[in-house]
Amino acid sequence: MSSSSGSGPGRGKKQVSDRPSPGAERAPDGGGGGSWRGLLFAGLALVVVAGLLVANRAMDDPAREPAARGAAADPAPHTAGAEDQGPGQREFGSLLARRDPGDPAAMGEADAPVVMVAYSDYNCPYCGRWTRETRPELMHYVERGDLRIELRDFPVITGSSETVSHAARAAGMQGGFWEFHEAYFSHGEKFEGEALEEVLDGIVAELDLDPERFEEDRHGDEAAAMVSRDFAEAQGIGVTSTPAFLVNGQPLMGAQPLSVFVSAVEDALADAGRGGDG
Repeated sequence: MSSSSGSGPGRGKKQVSDRPSPGAERAPDGGGGGSWRGLLFAGLALVVVAGLLVANRAMDDPAREPAARGAAADPAPHTAGAEDQGPGQREFGSLLARRDPGDPAAMGEADAPVVMVAYSDYNCPYCGRWTRETRPELMHYVERGDLRIELRDFPVITGSSETVSHAARAAGMQGGFWEFHEAYFSHGEKFEGEALEEVLDGIVAELDLDPERFEEDRHGDEAAAMVSRDFAEAQGIGVTSTPAFLVNGQPLMGAQPLSVFVSAVEDALADAGRGGDG
């Protein structure tokens, strides 16, 4: 199996100097500048035009290099802080919730009252911790139709991050996206080069995927376009580290304690007129 690691979509950008929140993996080439929470609300209209339209162009033009798409999505810096969050946050969150019933990287009902958008990197240890420890504790919300989780690829941690994102999308084309997601994170470490290829081979065998189709799909334009769309969207709203979440527009940064996610979901359910947990 040949490797397609190469350089990630965000490589070659200037490193952001602000410190990441606890439980967050800083993207080494994040770009975007400023606080992403401030960007969410102080520059809502600009972000919708500059970020989401760039993401749509990324899907329409899969032949372009991911790095070029990422650079095009860099937003202007903003200075508003978390205290400036206003009523625009919910409208913004609903714009980013795709609610596509056929999205292999989403779980839960398309019309669930709460949508959690999660920006993740397969080589981010905090993303792995969230996948192994926190997400299982939120599944009862998903199962009863209250929560939908939509995963977005933001591959910036190491050179192999984009390779794994493409592989996950290829697994998704055979109906195994979340199984791949969990199998890769179960290793709890980063892989590069031949070690990565051996891990991917093992996951393909474990999930009983068609290896020839998997190999073709992970090097294909469709997987690249999916990952690049997510990457452009993340940069368009100023995400610079992983994991990063939006819960009906409410930003959460890093692998926060379970109680923080429960509170965010419960608050969003209450706002939507749905009963609380229990």
